[in-house]
Amino acid sequence: MACGRHGCYAPQALADLYKGEQQKNGDYCLLKGLKHTHVQYDQGCVFLYDIVCQYIVYILERIGHHLPPGLVIDAGIGLFHVHAHKDECFFRFAPTFIPGTGIVAGEILESLWSTLNSISPTARTATLAHRAEILDDHTTDSNHKKMLGMVPSLCRTYRHAVDMLEHAKTYYEKLTEDAGVTAVGKWTDDIQMAENDRRKDVKAMDIYAAKIEKSPSDIRQQPPKTPVTPVSPLVSWMELSLGVEEKQ
Repeated sequence: MACGRHGCYAPQALADLYKGEQQKNGDYCLLKGLKHTHVQYDQGCVFLYDIVCQYIVYILERIGHHLPPGLVIDAGIGLFHVHAHKDECFFRFAPTFIPGTGIVAGEILESLWSTLNSISPTARTATLAHRAEILDDHTTDSNHKKMLGMVPSLCRTYRHAVDMLEHAKTYYEKLTEDAGVTAVGKWTDDIQMAENDRRKDVKAMDIYAAKIEKSPSDIRQQPPKTPVTPVSPLVSWMELSLGVEEKQ
């Protein structure tokens, strides 16, 4: 686990995977990351994970008794992975639509792994103790380098943000003028209501999806459906035979 904004590894939150990417590995990293990074629980936590739409469903049943009292967890999917999910996952879990997340891609681990790939041959053949020491040394070195370069990095990011803010303001004012005060007011109320309800029911964010009803002319222009020809018993038997032969 690592900070989605600064890319620093969370202490004690690096785990090995056994027989695939199981949810228990994510549970362990999440609990250790919350404990050893001194997260302010009253501020909440945004947990970004490639398959968080499945991971987050039963998280309270699995580790709810281990979580700090009163901690609210928002779930998000990184912007590179969310587009490979269902369409509704984009509105429900993209960091762009989570209040307080800011501009974050949520894919920091991929860039961190790229630097660890060079030591993978050594770590792969090492003993468990030596492997842990190798990974600890390189992750700590990565955090140290980020701490030394944080100030110039934040300054560059701030200058870029100030420049982009002016463009965003101009675009927003033009869009608001074209849409009209009435429509913008209604959209603002709908969005605020959805953001207030998303922690209780993430489906509330589906309001962002565009809903275009088909006109009667479009419905008339649709080609007629081709009738489905029933499959004969002989064809079904042959398909079953070929399937059994393949398995042998």
